[in-house]
Amino acid sequence: MKEVFKYTFLTVAEWKKFLFVVLIISILTLIEPFPFIGITANIFEKLLYLSIGVFLIYLVKNSNSPDNYFENLKRNGFGSFLFHYIPASSGILLGLFIIGTFWAMFFILILQFTNSMYIIASPHNIFLKITSSPFITQVLIGFYLIYLLFFSYIFLGKFGNSLTKTNFKDAFLTIVSSLIDFSYWVKTFNIKYFLIYLIWSFITSIIYFFTAIGFIFIIYPTLLQNPNLSLILIPLLVSIYTILAYFTFFSSYFADKTTRN
Repeated sequence: MKEVFKYTFLTVAEWKKFLFVVLIISILTLIEPFPFIGITANIFEKLLYLSIGVFLIYLVKNSNSPDNYFENLKRNGFGSFLFHYIPASSGILLGLFIIGTFWAMFFILILQFTNSMYIIASPHNIFLKITSSPFITQVLIGFYLIYLLFFSYIFLGKFGNSLTKTNFKDAFLTIVSSLIDFSYWVKTFNIKYFLIYLIWSFITSIIYFFTAIGFIFIIYPTLLQNPNLSLILIPLLVSIYTILAYFTFFSSYFADKTTRN
């Protein structure tokens, strides 16, 4: 796990590229509320992050040491850093969309099978609705949640594996195969993989939790009263998200690496 923190720190330490990413993503975030162009900005934001992820993992694989990685990172231009692996990131993003659609349709299928579609009529009361739903619905949703939690464990490594691909086809097939690659599932049951997943999930959950609480009770009310502060607060939030993205890239890569050792 120490490699994950080391490479995350080194990537952030290349402050010129880090600030450039924060600037680009902040601009995209600011225009996301606008109709039509906002959807494009949101998709492009995710493509950029994934492209950076593929590029960073490529550097890790082709560097002899962390110091060599840092030198290679500084040597590459901004264009390569951001856009070189857009085709591979497109494959990953499309695969993520298909996986998300699968899990959504699986949930809808359970509700249709148990005649419990009314549960999603009021999304804000969905947990209350589930507790008052028929027993068979609760059992199947419980199975669904357990399966989803297990899938998140497997998916971390598969995501890291997809980041090692440098073209659309390989990246797409790798990420989608996480749904059916049972032989890979077995390989994830090792102590190193488990520790990486445990630490990654704990750190990201804690940071996202406190960030969400801060946004709801502090940041959002502040922005309503002083909209101009968004020029400061949004880059701050993007900085946190970017560091977490780097941390996830390296966590997933080194988790996947344990399945091949």
